[in-house]
Order: sequence, then structure tokens, then C-alpha cells
Amino acid sequence: MTWSWFDLAFAWIGVAAAVALLALLFGTPLLRSPHTSSRWRDVVWLSWLGAVAYLLHNGEEYGVDLSGRLHAFPDALCANLRQPPYPECAIPPAFYLAVNLPLFWVAAPLGALLSRRHPFVGLAIYGVSFANGLVHVVPLFLGVGYSPGTVTAAVLFLPLSVWVAHTCFGKGRLGYKALALLIANGVILHVVLAGSMLLFLGGRIGVTAVLLVQVVNAALFLLLPWGEERFLGLGPSLGGTASPTSAPRG
Repeated sequence: MTWSWFDLAFAWIGVAAAVALLALLFGTPLLRSPHTSSRWRDVVWLSWLGAVAYLLHNGEEYGVDLSGRLHAFPDALCANLRQPPYPECAIPPAFYLAVNLPLFWVAAPLGALLSRRHPFVGLAIYGVSFANGLVHVVPLFLGVGYSPGTVTAAVLFLPLSVWVAHTCFGKGRLGYKALALLIANGVILHVVLAGSMLLFLGGRIGVTAVLLVQVVNAALFLLLPWGEERFLGLGPSLGGTASPTSAPRG
């Protein structure tokens, strides 16, 4: 199995998009709600920031990692699954595009666009990033060591997730029930991803099926929080904002 130019380039394209979005986030009001005095308590702004953080995370996984290795995550994943490195690894190269493009190039930005009317949908990215952050960081404490993506997980995913939990959930905001569901949704998406990959490696499903599951997973990323927001009564609609009190300004 060989890599196409896009397999090797998509993370760098995402990083370039992240840099452009960071300029908009910190330099303009275009990706903010007009109702908050602080971007750090603005659900709309935080939703976009979560999408940007994942593009930067992809840059560490599939661009260059801490040790300077290029496109390091696929071989690291294969090693964890007791597979040989590429080109012998059985996981198809298209798997990584199927995981990342529908979810982080399409669904996460779409969730941020919807966040003004559906704040829980916009914040769904933090359920995914919190779960993924734990997957990367917990092994450090178990002696496993660094894996591609650990730095951005520790520096971006976990601190941002904790901040969002603190500022967007609680009394007068989205309730703690919503926070529990947000985390559960992130875990569900990881279980679907990992389960489909293991079914493929075990010969239970084929290449087409394992790729289609990743597209379905991206749809679930939006549909799960939308359905929960609509049908389960998660608390007050924030209208794309969170309470501006006690917030860092800017």
C-alpha cells in the first residue's frame, strides 16, 4: 500500500486553514457572537476554536511530530495494533482520510456554523477532543511514552475542554446533564471508529464498509447532539453565547 500526495498533504492543508481561522478568531469579530464581551465565553467562538485545535492536532499526527518524523501517526497506530509498518500494514491508507476529512473538515466547521442557534451542536467537538486527549495523554502515565498527537492533546485538547466545561455548563447555562452527554458522545465516536477498524482487521467487514462507517461517524457527530438538544431538554438555549461574567476580556 502506498500513499498518495493528498494522504501526505492533507494535514498541512488543514494547518494552513487553521492559521487562517486563528487570524479571524483573534483579529476579527467574524466568528463571534455579538452578545458577549469576551471571546473566551462565547459559544460560537469556542466552537470554531475547537475545530481549529483539531486541525492543529492533525498537523502533529500526520504532518510532523515532536521527534521530527513526517506522517508518523499511521505507523504508530499499526504498531499499537501489532501490525507491520507501511506498506505492509493492513489498514488501508484511505482510512485516515475517511476518519479526518468528513469529521474535521466538514462536520466540525458545520457544527460551528450552527452554534448560534444550536450551542450544544457547536460544542460537540469538545467531547471528541476530550476523549482523544485522554487517549493520547493517559499512556504517558502508564509508561507507554509519546505518540504522534500527544503534545497538542495535552496543550490544546484537555485545557480547552476543561475551560469549556467550566464556562459553558452549569447553572443558567447548558446543564451538567448536557456535559455528561457531550463526553459520552465523544466516547461513542471513538468506540465506533476503533470498533470498525478492529472488525476490518478481523476480516468481519471489508474496505468499503470500514470507510463508510467513518462517514456515518461524522454524521453522528452532528446528529447525536442535535437530537439530544432537541428532544432531551438540556437546559437553556444560549443563543451562541455564554455568561460574560468573570471572563478574561478580548
